[in-house]
Amino acid sequence: MTKATISIDWEDFGQLYAMYHCDAITEPKHGAIERQTKIMLDMFDAANVKATFFVLGMLAERRKELVKEIQRRGHEIALHGQNHKAMFTLTPEVAFADVEQSLKIVTDITGEPVYGYRAPFFSIIQENLYLLEMLADLGLVYDSSIFPIKSARYGIEGFSTENKIYQLANGKEIVELPLTTADWMGKRWPVSGGGYIRLMPKPLVSTVFKKFRKEQQPPMIYMHPYEFDTEAISVASNYPPQVNNATLKVHALNLRWNIFRKSIAGKIQMLLNDYQFITCIEKAEYVKKNGISSELLGRS
Repeated sequence: MTKATISIDWEDFGQLYAMYHCDAITEPKHGAIERQTKIMLDMFDAANVKATFFVLGMLAERRKELVKEIQRRGHEIALHGQNHKAMFTLTPEVAFADVEQSLKIVTDITGEPVYGYRAPFFSIIQENLYLLEMLADLGLVYDSSIFPIKSARYGIEGFSTENKIYQLANGKEIVELPLTTADWMGKRWPVSGGGYIRLMPKPLVSTVFKKFRKEQQPPMIYMHPYEFDTEAISVASNYPPQVNNATLKVHALNLRWNIFRKSIAGKIQMLLNDYQFITCIEKAEYVKKNGISSELLGRS
């Protein structure tokens, strides 16, 4: 099956920056997440595509009606955890509580089961594979947190690029839907979303994804709401006053988050036109139905 999946790590840029730099979880500002979510939902409706939204708990509890609107439009709701902390920085107990809290918040809002999870920063790595057992213990069917490439921040070198069922040390199983990479010059490269698609020229995006189709590789695309915004991002309004005065730093960060962002809509629209799409749970169910199984996994 070569159908693609588009997934959204549903989080608010300003809320995250305020948390990281003011050490406080704040109310999302300026109506940005409302605007960004509407842009995405309208784009997906026009293309008749259903996406998977990995919903961040600390945003969901402050924007319940937006979560319900995503659900009403027929998209899958999955988990992005509660407080957007890298999972490898947390103890097993704190990590479990983070996911459990987000699960309760999201299911209370939607009234429906949740089947999947994606860790912030793709932060399930070789050293904390036991987290997959935790997800299975919470009743989740699949995970989509692993980048099958080792980078400075995330990923597992040599991890399978295929969607598979993994048998876990606790006697349970989970489907892993890894992020898509491309092979070039003997190496794997991240290409499937976020800043990578933002920085890649549109013809290169087209070439890479045409290769996926030719090789019958079903890509997992991931994006964030802010990448679809029609308004410029300014980090200054989300920084504490002493950082606002660091003008050069603010300008540099604004450049980082705005450069080539206006190219995103055209690239994603091209992919929506070129592919058929299914949600993450549909992809996981296909894997389970066809028994695409692999080795024991879950303990480092």
